[in-house]
Amino acid sequence: MAESVIFTFIFGAIVVSIVYFFNLTWFDPRFLVIILFLLILPGLYAAFTSGPFVPSARKRHRTMLKLADFAPNDIVYDLGCGDGRLVFASAPHVKRAIGYELSIPLFLFGKIVSIFKSKKAFIRYGNIWSQDYKDATVIFCYLLPGSMKKFHKEIWPKLKPGTRVISNAFQIHDLKPDEQEDKVYLYRRKTKV
Repeated sequence: MAESVIFTFIFGAIVVSIVYFFNLTWFDPRFLVIILFLLILPGLYAAFTSGPFVPSARKRHRTMLKLADFAPNDIVYDLGCGDGRLVFASAPHVKRAIGYELSIPLFLFGKIVSIFKSKKAFIRYGNIWSQDYKDATVIFCYLLPGSMKKFHKEIWPKLKPGTRVISNAFQIHDLKPDEQEDKVYLYRRKTKV
């Protein structure tokens, strides 16, 4: 949510500056409010359906990357990738790293950063609940407890055996983690349902 507020102020300041410097007297400020609302709406939806963007400490990121135990052929997904830190950190070690983000400001930020990062890192705009993860070998998530239940019900059964799920801060309620360290939980998908 904080990223939406920052984005709103920056976008608003840019538009006000353009209106002022180019003397665009025909511009209606209500139009700006509507545009800003439409731009932050998907991020608000994502915050309530999976979790808000909350940057993790570097120590947690290192723990998540360590528990992932990457192999060169791994395909990594980050559900609600935020600014893409885990995607960019994973990309040099794996075949492909993909992050999904629904917040437009965060998606745009991640897309811009991806220009300067690995060609194996991809930031995509999309709802994490409507994606296909059948080729995943590693999944990162930092989802709220209710979303972890939904993950277990909707995504977990479709994962192929051997897929590693690394969850930051919240456990999958009905499963015992294979490993845990510093409130990061590793689950390995054992068999198909």
